[in-house]
Amino acid sequence: MSDQPAEASSQDASKAPIFGSQFKFGQQQGFSGFSGVSPVEEPKAADDGEEPAGEEECQAEFKPVVQLAEVQTTTGEEDEEVALEHKAKLYRFDGEWKERGVGMARILKHKQTGKYRLLMREEKTLKVRANHHILPTAKLQEHTGNEKAWVWSTMDFAEEEQKNEKFCIRFGTIEKAQEFKKVYEVAQEANATLFPKAKKPKEESAEAAAVKDLSKQLEEKAKVEG
Repeated sequence: MSDQPAEASSQDASKAPIFGSQFKFGQQQGFSGFSGVSPVEEPKAADDGEEPAGEEECQAEFKPVVQLAEVQTTTGEEDEEVALEHKAKLYRFDGEWKERGVGMARILKHKQTGKYRLLMREEKTLKVRANHHILPTAKLQEHTGNEKAWVWSTMDFAEEEQKNEKFCIRFGTIEKAQEFKKVYEVAQEANATLFPKAKKPKEESAEAAAVKDLSKQLEEKAKVEG
């Protein structure tokens, strides 16, 4: 029997690569399980070639069940012009002086009728605190010991019903108080012809004034002697 096949087989075996002889550190070849790095799969493109759509916005419109018509509110001041406007503090007499509110005291003149009225609203709530025509009978009197304050009595409609009130109004300065008195008295003169029933209070006669002055002198004399 010939020995050539055995030699050939041994030569072929010597030419076969030894397992792991072709492996180089850092290179990925052959069996991937020894490389320590798993292949990264690239993301697949969408089938239709378009990006996925985001959330759709709701286009539905909802209307209220009950639709209310717009109502235009009026205060009555639209037909009036401002003759005077000063910030002040208002008091009302109810057994004692009680603060009524702080706000803008306004003397308003009606554009058509020419009638004057006094209107004062609370600064924070806009609630009406005084609302009445400036009648000749509602004479201003200086508050005792305070040149910045005036006192008067009149029929007022702040509570939406006629009510006899006694007010005291106080301004920040004497100048504003004097300006208020000046415009107030102009309004009285103008309203005297528009309110014929509201007559001016009669001036105190000279005789009555003399008697009053004498009584005052006697009272002061009695205090001194006592």
